[in-house]
Amino acid sequence: MKMLLHIFSFEWKNLWRSNTLKILSTIVLGAGIYGVYFGKFEIDLQKNRIEEVQNYERQQFDSLLHWAKLDTSILENKDKYEKAVSPTGFGWNKHFTYYVSNDAPAAAGLCLGQRDLFPVYYGFNVTDLARQVNTGELANPMKLLTGNFDLSYVIIFLFPLLVVAMFYNLYAGEKEGGTLSLLQSQSTPLLKILVCKGVLRLLIIWSLVLILLILGFLLQSIPILENSKLFLNWILISFGYCFLWAVTMVVIIVLKRTSAFNAIVGLGVWLFFTLITPALLNLFVLSREPLPNRSEMIHELRTLNGQVWDSPKSYVLDKFYIDYPQYDDGDTIDFYKWYYAGFTLMDKEANIMKSKYEEQVSSRNTILNRWEWLAPAAMVHERISRLSETDRQSHLDFVKEVYTYHRNMKELYYPRIFNGQPFSLDDLNKLSEQL
Repeated sequence: MKMLLHIFSFEWKNLWRSNTLKILSTIVLGAGIYGVYFGKFEIDLQKNRIEEVQNYERQQFDSLLHWAKLDTSILENKDKYEKAVSPTGFGWNKHFTYYVSNDAPAAAGLCLGQRDLFPVYYGFNVTDLARQVNTGELANPMKLLTGNFDLSYVIIFLFPLLVVAMFYNLYAGEKEGGTLSLLQSQSTPLLKILVCKGVLRLLIIWSLVLILLILGFLLQSIPILENSKLFLNWILISFGYCFLWAVTMVVIIVLKRTSAFNAIVGLGVWLFFTLITPALLNLFVLSREPLPNRSEMIHELRTLNGQVWDSPKSYVLDKFYIDYPQYDDGDTIDFYKWYYAGFTLMDKEANIMKSKYEEQVSSRNTILNRWEWLAPAAMVHERISRLSETDRQSHLDFVKEVYTYHRNMKELYYPRIFNGQPFSLDDLNKLSEQL
């Protein structure tokens, strides 16, 4: 144990005097702190936008509640009252807009994941939901191109480079510096000395990871004790990923080549497994399961929209009454009934398209999960984003909440729309409770 501490002490002094450790630590810590700041900045923007739309929604609905209590004997109050109690809105296209928000999980700022590629809130009304949710921009093209510079990015892409920089001369540096024969003459086996030197370097790397994680949790205002499981899982994944790269460098070092060779091969392995392998894996999956063309689905939705409105009212309402016989009173000419029946039919067809799209995505994900071990960077990012609840599945769960909310809203609106009944004050209060 005494010899181990002596080797650690000597190696630490050697690394610190060379200034290499100081420069690398400063660069990595600086990049990590910026990643934490950038992630927090993005999440704060999202929180502010969510708060703004929620406040707007509440203010607008409070106005409706106020208008529903107005004295309609006064002419200027009558329009406001009708807008408040009419389930069809005041005018055919003036519906109240509801918002459902995807609140930021605790560690979202450490791994933005899908949160800056997909909306964090949806605004919609009682008409068709599929068109309102699916016909917007697919993703931010610049974000798709550059990715997210958050703490997870630093850990996944920069720390492997740090491992390469710390390990490439572990053995070759002694040989090229003329100290290898001196080490071999010691009573302590050379292998044990090199293992101790490698362990110290790995501990330094782990320490930097730990410092950044602690800073990340503190700056993101995440209580570590209350989120101890989350913190420990971040540590285990990050430490394990760095250890994997350390083992990779040890395999290269065993070849006993020059430090330049070790560095070049290490960088080549980093390039292959962080950039090339994910691209090749994506091409392989594309050949097995082509990417569903969402733009085609959007085009089909828009085409369907035109077909429905070009159809006779009787045709649309007859199809609608098959699925909703409770509203069938024989009326096939009423404008409002035809209007909402048309939106309902569009949603029905759109959900069929959406199911096919999701089945294709699910098949792709199954293949990716089977071969993701070939791309450790992508695999680790998936694990971290899942841990932070910012992965694609978390977004899909949020979209399901949106559809459930819209379905519940229709259950309140449709009986009144098709029976020609206005909202009562109690009805509006029930809607208010769902905001």
